[in-house]
Amino acid sequence: MRSLVLVFLFFITGIQVSAQPLNNALTGTIIKEEAIMDAPANRPLSISDFRYQSDFSSDQYAGEQTQKNAAIPFFASAVVPGTGQAINDNWGRAAAYFGVEVASIVYYLNRNSTARSNEDAYETYANQNWSPIAYAQWLVDYSRANDLNANLAALDNLENHVAGLSPNYEDVTQEWTQLDINLVRSVEVRTPFIFTSGLEKSEFSHVLQDYNSQQYYELMSKYYQFQPGWQDFHEMRLAQGADHIYRYSWDADMLTDNFREGRDRAEEFNNNYRQAGNILKLLLVNHVVSAFDALFTRKLRNSRIETNTNLLMSEKAFSVTWHF
Repeated sequence: MRSLVLVFLFFITGIQVSAQPLNNALTGTIIKEEAIMDAPANRPLSISDFRYQSDFSSDQYAGEQTQKNAAIPFFASAVVPGTGQAINDNWGRAAAYFGVEVASIVYYLNRNSTARSNEDAYETYANQNWSPIAYAQWLVDYSRANDLNANLAALDNLENHVAGLSPNYEDVTQEWTQLDINLVRSVEVRTPFIFTSGLEKSEFSHVLQDYNSQQYYELMSKYYQFQPGWQDFHEMRLAQGADHIYRYSWDADMLTDNFREGRDRAEEFNNNYRQAGNILKLLLVNHVVSAFDALFTRKLRNSRIETNTNLLMSEKAFSVTWHF
């Protein structure tokens, strides 16, 4: 009997109770076995030994919650490409998108500035080498040489109007105070192209535009119709006199040096404007791609965080050690 009592007392004093691991779907306190095992043996057990032990600090948890909002990097990159990548800690891609943005803006400003400068230079060249009076006088002589008298009254009026005028290539603005552009247009709309073969084509496709307008400068170096206004053509026509052929060969052989240079100058500034426009398209693409890249990156990261958290929490254990 005495032996049985001693065995029973030994069993009671050495009893250990341990709960098996539980899935941490429960909300509440997780009690770590290590925290209790680390308690001094001579210290009485207290409620603090059962305190919450978390692998995540409150600051870290709050930070994760902020980063999970995928809209923040999306809209940030939509405004300034690369900022969304920086929020996602993708610094290499952030630098790439931001670098493309800066380089594109610099290139756009350069092309646009160059285009404006070239356009101003072209307009100056045109004002010094193209005369509306020279063009109007040629129009009268062209109509007379080809017996284009379908609108005799308008042609007579224009001929009388320009008869006493002289082209002034040094100050084209003075010509525009003398020339009645409506008289010129009244003849243009009834004037056909006459080929060197004598065949007729349709009427002139354009009329003389208002001075200093964009169309005014564009047409003079783009269409054969307006070539007679260039200074070298006008001087050549006067020098040839009656031998001048008032017909269109309709090929590059009829082009004079002034027309060619005006055409090349216009093409140059137009190309610069086109390049600037293409850069604007690239800027838009950079904003869109950067925004969606930041969005998808954040969503993928959120998915990994959620998966890892679930795996980590499933390994949590609820363990109690009780010593008597």
